[in-house]
Amino acid sequence: MRTLLCNARFYYRNRIDNNVKAMLIESGKITHIFLEGETLPLDATIWDMQGQYVYPGFIDTHTHSFEGGLYSAGVDLYDCKNIAEVLEQIQAALLQLQNKEDKMLFCWRLDENALAESRFPTVEELDSLGSDVCILIRRIDGHSCVINSFARKHIAQLSGNQDSVLRGVDNDHAVHWFHGNCGQEKIYEAYQTAAQIALKGGFTTIHTMIGDAEHSITHYSFIDSRLPRFPIEYILYPQSFNLEAALDAGATRIGGCILADGSIGSHTAGLTQAYEDSKDNFGTLYKTDDFWYEFIRTAHQHNLQVGVHCLGDRAIRQINNAYLKLAKTDYKDIRHQLIHCEITPNDLVLQIKTSGAIPVMQPAFDHYWGGTHGFYASRLGAERSLIMNRLKTFVNNNIKVTGGSDWYITELDAIKGMCAAMNHHNKSERLSPKEAIQIYTSNAAYLSHDETRLGLLEEGFQADFTILDSQLSILSTSDNTHIKAVIKRGELAFGNFETNV
Repeated sequence: MRTLLCNARFYYRNRIDNNVKAMLIESGKITHIFLEGETLPLDATIWDMQGQYVYPGFIDTHTHSFEGGLYSAGVDLYDCKNIAEVLEQIQAALLQLQNKEDKMLFCWRLDENALAESRFPTVEELDSLGSDVCILIRRIDGHSCVINSFARKHIAQLSGNQDSVLRGVDNDHAVHWFHGNCGQEKIYEAYQTAAQIALKGGFTTIHTMIGDAEHSITHYSFIDSRLPRFPIEYILYPQSFNLEAALDAGATRIGGCILADGSIGSHTAGLTQAYEDSKDNFGTLYKTDDFWYEFIRTAHQHNLQVGVHCLGDRAIRQINNAYLKLAKTDYKDIRHQLIHCEITPNDLVLQIKTSGAIPVMQPAFDHYWGGTHGFYASRLGAERSLIMNRLKTFVNNNIKVTGGSDWYITELDAIKGMCAAMNHHNKSERLSPKEAIQIYTSNAAYLSHDETRLGLLEEGFQADFTILDSQLSILSTSDNTHIKAVIKRGELAFGNFETNV
């Protein structure tokens, strides 16, 4: 079938180009771009965009889609004001589970600092709900959690841990026990739910991790074999240190969220200078320099692209040093990744430029926690808050930064991500509209070696489009700019518009 997108304002070659009148789609690709004066074909189905704005399909380069899809059916605790509200919401959800076979309850996006008590619920408070359901409460950054006693009985690795709040490896053991007890039907349903949320957020492609962040790639092969069934395109990462399993599964990349350090919210991000609110605490490096170099070197030898979670400057240096060494001794165009890459003093920016690594960043982090009086400043000090999430600095240094959400941590919403990039708390780090769009389109396509297939509206490229009701500009907000439709491989995947045969 030949389909013609017309009556639109097309984002073509980094601008809204009024000289572009229509785009022809055949077999899932853009086969011709009609400019002013060209005759349009009469034998194509007409898709009338009604004057709306057509952009390349947006790409999110870092998500936890399994968790996001799974947790979306659970309890969102983000708006809770105190412990009582947290417990009330959980109690209400438990009542709905009483007659169901599912005996796990996922609660997420808890920010204990936003609660009146400034703490997590205790195990005893969870146990007071009197449930025979395993309850998991995850902190908003995913690096701490609380579970009830009923769940603890099932997790052998926690037998000696009496702390209410689980962090580091104990957090990982608890969370992955919950995930590992989901059956295939629930797993598949979680990815379908995530795909629908991605479309609603304006995405046609999203990168996502599958694995336990240790030695298992869990359901990677199960989802990999079913990729054509999803309405979006998933780019998969075996989230594991198991190089052999990744290679056996046919993967071309590994990691995504294997951890060099933790998070600022949990005081586990690896820092060169101690935390402002914890003077003797420099955070945590989870592995040695030698471990990381050997792991990255081996992956590099097998042409596996590596992505490592490194948030604090000490952790970023640790990972980038391995990339630097390989860039000098065994250069390959693999495009290794620095996931999050939040705290970067000037000298580290230059080292990243030299290594050729790609910062995979989340602009919404600054939106929620940035600024000289924001949460990060309270943890790190106002001065250090100015060298965080350095989007413009990377762009100015010709470093191909990409945009992501870290969903479920922040919303899977392209408009919110780009608006956050254009409205960074630090004015010197704000991106222009063109730059904000690039980190979610052409730069994102470059990250996955798809720069000749995705990320642009060009002839021969995949027919992926995101249609908005207004032009993205520095005045755009998620309240005044909306996703109207999403087209994936030439097929309408979300929204609607007029069709004339």
